[in-house]
Amino acid sequence: MIALPACRNYDEKFDVAYFFKTEPEKAVLDFFQSLANKDPDFIYTNLLPDKDRNSISREKYVDEFNNVLSHVESIDVKRTVYLGYENNMSKVVAEFEVKYKNGEVKQYKKYIYLTEENNKWKIIFEKTFI
Repeated sequence: MIALPACRNYDEKFDVAYFFKTEPEKAVLDFFQSLANKDPDFIYTNLLPDKDRNSISREKYVDEFNNVLSHVESIDVKRTVYLGYENNMSKVVAEFEVKYKNGEVKQYKKYIYLTEENNKWKIIFEKTFI
């Protein structure tokens, strides 16, 4: 299947807003879409740098992923902004809303750091989430 520029990498669905995003932003949107769909395999295979995949097994990653998201009902990205490339990495700010299973809703703003590896943008989890 040929992906149109306006089709998301995650699920190949048509998304006009996706077309206007930078490649790092597209990786961030794919990340959040896979979080929302509770799809750790997509993240592990497509968004985790090789060195991270080599240090954690798929099974352990899936277990940790499911544990972290066990209380989340949904995730909705409100906005992403590409902040540029510096020191061999790109930076994207994402504003998103998380609805928890207990009914609580929280707004977040997170800086996501990415690196290019094999012509694909990968999330630098250790810098982003620590």
